[in-house]
Amino acid sequence: MFNELSLFVGAFLDALIGPNLFVPGEPFLIAAGYQLQQGIWAGVFVVLLGGFLGDQVSYWIGRYVGVSAQKKLIKWQSKTRRPVARCRHLMHKKGNYVLAFARLLGPIAWVVPFIAGTNKVTWGRFTVFGSLGLLLGVGQFVMWGFLLGYGVERFPILTQAKLVIVEHQLILISTVLSAIFLYVGRRLRWRLLFAKFTALFFSLMIWANYSHFFFYSDDFAKRSGQNIYQGEVIEPNELAYKVYPGISKIFDAQAMNVLFIGDNPRSLMLDLGWIENQTFSRNEIEWKDYIQLLKDNTPPVSDLFWNNQPQKMAFQLPGDLLRRSHIRWWQAGVDAESQQTMWVGALSYDDGLQLTPYAGIVTVLHSVDPNVDHERDKLAKQVSEQLANHQVELTALTQPIVLDEEHEYYTDGRILVIRDTI
Repeated sequence: MFNELSLFVGAFLDALIGPNLFVPGEPFLIAAGYQLQQGIWAGVFVVLLGGFLGDQVSYWIGRYVGVSAQKKLIKWQSKTRRPVARCRHLMHKKGNYVLAFARLLGPIAWVVPFIAGTNKVTWGRFTVFGSLGLLLGVGQFVMWGFLLGYGVERFPILTQAKLVIVEHQLILISTVLSAIFLYVGRRLRWRLLFAKFTALFFSLMIWANYSHFFFYSDDFAKRSGQNIYQGEVIEPNELAYKVYPGISKIFDAQAMNVLFIGDNPRSLMLDLGWIENQTFSRNEIEWKDYIQLLKDNTPPVSDLFWNNQPQKMAFQLPGDLLRRSHIRWWQAGVDAESQQTMWVGALSYDDGLQLTPYAGIVTVLHSVDPNVDHERDKLAKQVSEQLANHQVELTALTQPIVLDEEHEYYTDGRILVIRDTI
């Protein structure tokens, strides 16, 4: 799409005073980075050369005809008045820093070489610090072009950053709107500003919560695609025995402590007297349905994510709104030994309520008892005593975990393995 000549011209005009008000240089710099990823170095060289010469020409224009040209420039393009004034102020206060970091300062970059010449900054000083700024300014867009060609998905930290932003978009929108409200209110000197700001902020937080659970939760199942283990033959010790209250891994992990080998755990749970719950990602839950579920002491189960997948199903033992045993199930793959389907379960006990970060919002959820082994052992005993057609064993498939900054539970590392022997 871009040959060396077009890359040079684009970078040159982007740096030349006057044309740079209309010519965006970013596409040319990104294209040079994209070519660099393909092994073509010429593009990077020519955009650096074009930017360098554009800066030099702008400097000498300012040096010889700066004052009169500056007046004509402002009269021709009034939007340059503020960048020029700010640039002159910064040049006087911190000249070397401005020269070095001009290309990172937005519109100021348009006029820095020109103002440097107008203010009679020595050519050697301008060239040294301006070249450093050129490398920084061009380098950032070349880097993005390189990543674009290489594939951003190959850089996990960038993928995670994007995931965090997308997942937290509701609370980010709420925060930005609140900040704008506060800024405008201070400028206009509104009365009772703090009370109004607080009311708006909490209203937006409630909106974010309601939108997450009743509008967008079912989108997770649609966006997350197919389980990476579904249909794949795999050993139980190769599975990940952690789940998260969100797709991104910035949240504290919760325990995955049950493994079922058989067709489907639904019949197992119902035979044991467990009640199947609705979940926000798998069921269309309206507000009136939610109220009725609360009255029945079977509130919907909030979603946890294993391999970016919300649970397929969830169950609870009879309890009240604050305290209950519950388990979520995910389909994992095919057991290499028995060739049966494997399901992994996260079993825990809800013990009261707490305010907690969850899936991109801050909301009130149940507080999970950290002793997840206690619930695991209770289920093992229940299956052994009530179901003769299932084999139960505790197997060390993961490492012991203690309470720390990444875990809100502790376990001896053993997983309850339940096998359907029919």
